[in-house]
Amino acid sequence: MTLTLRTARESDRKVRRGRLLPAWALLLGALAVALIGTFPYYGGTDSYVLLLIGKFLCFAIFALSIDLIWGFTGILSLGQAVYFGMGAYFVALSLKINYALEHPTRYGNKFPDFMEWNGLTELPTFMKPLIYTPVAVLCAVAIPTFLAFIFGVITFKRHIYGVYCAVITLAEALILQEFIVEYQGYTGGFNGITDYSNYVGAPFLWFMLAVSVAFLLITRALTHSRIGTVLKAIRDNDVRAEFMGYNSANYRIFVFCVSAFMAAAAGAMYAAWVGIVSYLDAGPVFSVEGVIWTAVGGRATLIGPFIGAFLVRGLEFLLSGSWFADYWQLFMGILFIAVVLWIPDGLVGTIAGWLRRRKRGTIEQIRQEQDQLAHDRQHDWDPAGAPRAGEETV
Repeated sequence: MTLTLRTARESDRKVRRGRLLPAWALLLGALAVALIGTFPYYGGTDSYVLLLIGKFLCFAIFALSIDLIWGFTGILSLGQAVYFGMGAYFVALSLKINYALEHPTRYGNKFPDFMEWNGLTELPTFMKPLIYTPVAVLCAVAIPTFLAFIFGVITFKRHIYGVYCAVITLAEALILQEFIVEYQGYTGGFNGITDYSNYVGAPFLWFMLAVSVAFLLITRALTHSRIGTVLKAIRDNDVRAEFMGYNSANYRIFVFCVSAFMAAAAGAMYAAWVGIVSYLDAGPVFSVEGVIWTAVGGRATLIGPFIGAFLVRGLEFLLSGSWFADYWQLFMGILFIAVVLWIPDGLVGTIAGWLRRRKRGTIEQIRQEQDQLAHDRQHDWDPAGAPRAGEETV
């Protein structure tokens, strides 16, 4: 018989858990949601800005998926657009097929016109399930997630990390892009998939806004849980995490699949909102743009990808009518280099660090505290131990 003895202090101990979101974040988040959600009333449902806001929400979710694996786990993916593009193409194909059924082509056929132009005489059998939109949506999120799982098992189980993993994801994006162009009879090729009914309007905007908030809360809960702590440990030192008994490959596979699911969902909503999908939406250039949005906003901040996507894409829209539009890609490259060199923590991370330093005191006070801490740690190695309060060392 085993007796367990507990002191009064141990029995009264309670675990205090922090809030999922601080009060200021809830207030600002509610304000942003209110501004976006009510835009159709004060901006109009036919406004081009409404279309841009919906696109920016999809881009923000895409950037958030990159932040989850790059900022919190240390996996730099240059092929994240693969999952975004796959989700977009599944939904676009479904909408295009249904549009052709309701609006026959000029030749009288009831299947997509780009298939007709490429010599097909009927809808391929393997595409017939996409007639049902729920099946298409399920395929749009399930198949990319499954492929991410296969990729993770092949890559992370073989301990392929860092720059090698980034190069493999880049090759993955190039392969999918080439596949889309080569099999244009099924994908639309260079022209993409166009001319189908989209869902631009207040109801679908609210749906995308709700999905964005849900993904933000889910990633916040995930990264601030025990799993999130392990992910950060793997990011900082995967060898030490392995030594402590955590299977870093399994954690990487899990978070990579969650990230792919989010990117695929963003792509599916993007296709339904915009009404056009291109092979560029699944290519490496778009993946790099997502990395830039995340870096500008701030890695490992969750809200940073939203700010980065809205800020960079908003600047592109504002400057699109000027001479600067011809040099936009050059500006993106310079912006990314500047962020890496001068504000590696991004806008959100830099501002948060500045606020923390201001709260702790001046730079000189912080330096004195760190010097004193280092001095005390040196005395920990002395046989007599570190000096106690009130003692002086010679």
